Amino acid sequence: MRNQEKIKRSLVSALIATIAAVFIFLSGIQLFVVTSYSNKSAGKSYAENCDEIAVAYSSMLTSRLNMYLREIRYYVESDASQSLDVDTIVKWMCDRNEKKSANIDAMYFCTPDGKAYRDDGTTADFRNEEFFKAVMEDGNYEYVSNPKMDEVIKKPIFYVAHIVIINGKKLGVFAGVYPLSDIQKIVSDIQLGSTGNAWLLAGDGTVISYPESGYSMKKNFLKDLGGKSDGLREIAKNMIERKIGNGWINNPAKGYKEFVTYTPVHNTPWSLGFNIAERQVYSAGYSIRKIMIMSFVIIAFALITITATLLFKQLSPLKKVEKAIKEIATGNANLTKRISVSSKNEIGSIVLGFNNFAEKLQSIVTELKKSQKTLEEAGKTLSQSITNSADAIEKIKDSINETTGGISEQTNGISEASATVNEIASNISSLEKMISNQASGVSQASSAVEEMIGNIDSVNVTVEKMVGSFKVLSTSAQDGFHKQTDVNDMILKIEADSKLLLEANAVIANIAGQTNLLAMNAAIEAAHAGDAGKGFSVVADEIRKLSETSSLQSKSIGERLRHIRSSIEKVVNASEQTSAAFTTVTNGINETDTLVQLIQSAMAEQKEGSTQIIQALKSMNDSSYEVTQASREMSEGNSQILDQVGRLKASATRMQGFINTMDENAAQIDVSSSELIDISTIVSDTIDQISSQIDKFEV
Repeated sequence: MRNQEKIKRSLVSALIATIAAVFIFLSGIQLFVVTSYSNKSAGKSYAENCDEIAVAYSSMLTSRLNMYLREIRYYVESDASQSLDVDTIVKWMCDRNEKKSANIDAMYFCTPDGKAYRDDGTTADFRNEEFFKAVMEDGNYEYVSNPKMDEVIKKPIFYVAHIVIINGKKLGVFAGVYPLSDIQKIVSDIQLGSTGNAWLLAGDGTVISYPESGYSMKKNFLKDLGGKSDGLREIAKNMIERKIGNGWINNPAKGYKEFVTYTPVHNTPWSLGFNIAERQVYSAGYSIRKIMIMSFVIIAFALITITATLLFKQLSPLKKVEKAIKEIATGNANLTKRISVSSKNEIGSIVLGFNNFAEKLQSIVTELKKSQKTLEEAGKTLSQSITNSADAIEKIKDSINETTGGISEQTNGISEASATVNEIASNISSLEKMISNQASGVSQASSAVEEMIGNIDSVNVTVEKMVGSFKVLSTSAQDGFHKQTDVNDMILKIEADSKLLLEANAVIANIAGQTNLLAMNAAIEAAHAGDAGKGFSVVADEIRKLSETSSLQSKSIGERLRHIRSSIEKVVNASEQTSAAFTTVTNGINETDTLVQLIQSAMAEQKEGSTQIIQALKSMNDSSYEVTQASREMSEGNSQILDQVGRLKASATRMQGFINTMDENAAQIDVSSSELIDISTIVSDTIDQISSQIDKFEV
């Protein structure tokens, strides 16, 4: 019983678990698709916005640097520069040392030979300086240099230079020394959302400004990055090449992915970049994913609750069937139990079939109980007849003893002997009646038992028909399952053929494309040939039209094949569900067939017991026949005794012989009586056994 309950609970649990697994799987796919699409759209939109923001901040830096250039142009356009005299220019510059812009740390005027005059009166050699080569050798009019560490003040600086050309002659270069800290502060103050930070890279890969400490003017993204920073190194290379773009990197310091957008700073070798954490880029997608997960959890809980409730409600009739079968199988078999049917599905049909079977079995057992009562009455009659026969036999023995004792007195008591003989005749008549009653009881018992056997045979025939029906039903279910398997195999073959057709269609489309190219080439060659190629041009045009038609047909065929393949996949899923249903039906038929076979076995045992009873009754009937024969012989002997009474006085010796014969007959009757007692005991035990089995059924 516990195993059956466990199996039942396992069925409900398996159904709920399957539905939950399918829902989770489909929800996971939906979550993945929606999140991927949302992240892709958000990432694309974010990339476009970040590119525009990077360009805007680059323009802001360019504006700041243009202000620096305007400050240098003031020196270039001064009257001192127009004098064409280096000493005049240097003197004027030194005189303006206290009046120069607060942004400028120092001013230099460099002659074409590389000698640099500072506004504090000192000189230096700038021939190897980057800005000097860019202006004097590379032909730039103005230039902003890459930053460098000033060896005197130990701070990063950069140069803003402008060439001085008077009447087409390069007179020299004005260069202003600017502190890098102002630019670094501007870049570090730029924020984009909660995680977006700006950074600036020099033209040689040196980090000008970076949100992580220890990077500014200390790291070079082309030389100082480890093996895990290939993405950042590739982006740094693109920035140095003054490209505009974006990409993803694994930030080695923070340990998560970041989106990077970059753009060059105009009029400088610098490039501006933005680092934005992945969670900020995909924040909308993450929010959608959280909402979807919460909704999926709520829907899953509601779905499982509703499914479990419906399953328990639909399977409740099976609990009633199980309870009724347990009541029949254990204790008193109450065949009056019926199960109320409310559902009209397959479970309701099973319950209705059980009710019909119980009703049929009840009618059969009712008939058996009626036959049982008849058999019990016949057994009682038989027992009473045997008891009467035993009493009569005892009386016969007493009479024989009296007759034997009175032989010595028969000459003196012929009248007494006659009376004794008459008494013997009366007793014999009584014995005949008793034997007749016994034979009648045995015949009634035999009829009752034969009727019971007929009822058992009828039950067996019905059960055998049920067994045959279940076997046919099981065979049909197996055939359906095998046919469904064959259909699955054919569908899989069709799916494989559809894949081959798609590949063939792709080849046809490729051939159509190549044919179109050949037609175009032929048309070009025909055009080159002039009038001689006009005919060939018409042919080439027709080939091109045929190629385009073939390409369109190939696309249409490809679409139809994809639709067919989608339909085949749906058919495969439905076919798999049908196979599972066939398996469930086959299992249910096998379980019901097992119960019917148990009933058939019980009926066979009852039939065998009834056969034993009928055999015992036949033996009793044979014994009764022998007793009847003996009774008839005693009656004939009695007639002879009556005939010999008149001769009794003359033939005492012959009387003794008759008495001896009576003694032998009495002994034979005694033996027959013992056999009848044994047969009666067997019949009684058999009737008790049948009664104990039939009484278990309550009808």
